Amino acid sequence: MPRISEQEISELRSRADIVDVVGHYLQLHRKGKSYVALCPFHDDHSPSMSVSPERQIYKCFVCGAGGNVFSFVQNYEKVSYPEAVARVADLVGFELSEKPEAISKPSDPYKERLYDLMNETVRFTMYQINTAEASLEKNYLEDRGLDEELRQKFEIGFNPGNDQLYKFLKAKGYEDSDMTACNVIRVSPSGVHDVFAQRITFPIHDPSGNPIGFSARTINPDNSSKYINTNDTVLFHKSDVVYNSHRARNEARRSGRIYVCEGVTDVIAFARAGMDNAVCTLGTSCTENQIRQIKRLSRKVVFCYDGDDAGQSATLRAAKMARREGCDVTIIDNRTGLDPDELIRSRGAEALKQMVSNEISWMEFVLAYLRKHTNMSNYLEKKEMVKKAQAEIAELDDELDRQHFTKELSEMTGFRIEYTPGNHKRIYTTETLQKAGAPDGTRQAEDLILAMMLNSSQACRRFEERLGFLPEADRNAAAMMLVDTGRNSVIDAAALIDSTSDVKMKELIAYIASTAEDMPYDEKIMDGAIRKIMISVKSAQADAFRDSLQQPMNAESFAVISREYQECLRDLRRYIDEDNSEQPIE
Repeated sequence: MPRISEQEISELRSRADIVDVVGHYLQLHRKGKSYVALCPFHDDHSPSMSVSPERQIYKCFVCGAGGNVFSFVQNYEKVSYPEAVARVADLVGFELSEKPEAISKPSDPYKERLYDLMNETVRFTMYQINTAEASLEKNYLEDRGLDEELRQKFEIGFNPGNDQLYKFLKAKGYEDSDMTACNVIRVSPSGVHDVFAQRITFPIHDPSGNPIGFSARTINPDNSSKYINTNDTVLFHKSDVVYNSHRARNEARRSGRIYVCEGVTDVIAFARAGMDNAVCTLGTSCTENQIRQIKRLSRKVVFCYDGDDAGQSATLRAAKMARREGCDVTIIDNRTGLDPDELIRSRGAEALKQMVSNEISWMEFVLAYLRKHTNMSNYLEKKEMVKKAQAEIAELDDELDRQHFTKELSEMTGFRIEYTPGNHKRIYTTETLQKAGAPDGTRQAEDLILAMMLNSSQACRRFEERLGFLPEADRNAAAMMLVDTGRNSVIDAAALIDSTSDVKMKELIAYIASTAEDMPYDEKIMDGAIRKIMISVKSAQADAFRDSLQQPMNAESFAVISREYQECLRDLRRYIDEDNSEQPIE
């Protein structure tokens, strides 16, 4: 793999503003000198991730995730470090001297050949849509508002008859076996034939933008199969495909939401209305793999399936899966009786925008759905409805929501349902865990020392002179890094994160940096933290000596340990007296 020089990485890191890069993926909100966002690395419902433009680091104070601009992209995209560097470079327009092989085209020669074949197929069909043979299909598209610009954007084409695609690909040198593997031809007793002959073609891509299959429509009214899709192939697995994800990614991350529709033409309808953050699941059979892909685009998922019974049932199933994956789910309340494509064709873009603005919460949808599918005059059915609704209410994160929907359920059914507040999902913050693990304040003292060391070379020298170690192993390792780096120079936290491959150390440095912003070097405070640590260390040593003296031993050993015990107690009293003398007099 080509190696990117440290100098080039450093230059890129200084060029890439972490706020801009993280903002490409998440919705950020300014809070004081920093920005906050919902953390993408755990099930976050209240913004717990802080992004510091001053330190160029991010830190989640719930799950502990943290690092610099490269580690964020690496963890968010689940890619290698070189890939993360290359993606950051791409985002900020920085030209790398070497492009890591890891982000080049797939290394599998067989798949590369199939991708090339699919790209040739897309180019061929896009050309054919403008030929005389496709005049009816082109007019059909034009009548539905799919003009040349939209056809180019979505690469819409036409597969003519007489097996012309097969002949074209054969002339290009592609093997029958590769064409069959891509499901663009099929072999039958009558010969080799194009799979999508006489159909309008809508290419389907993977998240990287590689064409992997087609959804194809006939305009022949006598053909009962209006749409057909590519069968499962080496490249295409319908249960894993989210149509338009590669185009919707940027707008979804910018706007902080992704719209999920049923079909290809619904996605195109959203684009016609100026909303480029829509995808579809190629039907109503949404899978967990598709939900995970959608979640990577945005945690805020807005379902816009059709308003008929099949569409609403599919919404219930898919939205439940999305909530289990930690998505923030809402639903478009579509009462028009039309799908997005039908709506924009019959009433225009403004009507679609108006429908999309009718966004309701998950629980509002659940209650409406259950009511519609329950005989409200039948006691047993209402009782079953209450049980189902209560199970969903119990999963809501907000206590006010749980209280409100319990009351609404009671009024809807006529049952007396009392709301009982209770413990829900208790959030354990880093601060809470630290206090629980270090009641004597040692951990806080260690973090205070590290924060000052990050800010000041004086603090690094003071640490070396007065203490030289920290009791907790990871923090001691961090202190040694800070001493080596900051003895004579200012420390760049983002660069320090890149200097280690240890994920825990990256997160610890990010945590220290996030607390260091309001922690300038103060010698008296530093010395107080050092005393706090020494009191803890000497107390532990004294306990160990005392336990040892209670064990059987010879007189000589007893005398040595007793002497060390007394010296330890004198040191402990001295540190305690010094600490007390520094306390303000009430």
